[in-house]
Amino acid sequence: MTDESGATPEIRAILDRSALQSYARGHVHVGEVLGEVTAERDTVIGIPAAALSAAHAAHLDDKDARALLRLVASLPSTTVLDLDRQAAEDMAGALVVTDGDLSLAHGVWAANDLGVLYLTADPGAVSALVPADNILTIPRDDA
Repeated sequence: MTDESGATPEIRAILDRSALQSYARGHVHVGEVLGEVTAERDTVIGIPAAALSAAHAAHLDDKDARALLRLVASLPSTTVLDLDRQAAEDMAGALVVTDGDLSLAHGVWAANDLGVLYLTADPGAVSALVPADNILTIPRDDA
């Protein structure tokens, strides 16, 4: 992903499935973090494609929630991280330690590979997989 100047924005954080689901429910927390983390020019938040797919699957019967997911994935402050051939190979170890949870593995691998914050509403699921200082908990309930 490049911006108008041709520069590649720096990924500062990863949104996991639970954070995306919080956003889809209309909770304000993810939007607030998006603004703070990407306040600097040329910074974005990464959305693993597998996490985005899982969030959509959790809201198949809710057109408003899915519209919000499409919105967050298209914002200039976010970038969807492809699950391409190289990523599939590189994240294989993460898939093993997440008991085959592709969504979780994609996010954990990306956060650890990039050394960035991992935004989640379910910190217990990643407490042994991402450094504690890199986990930012998104409240489950709206403000």
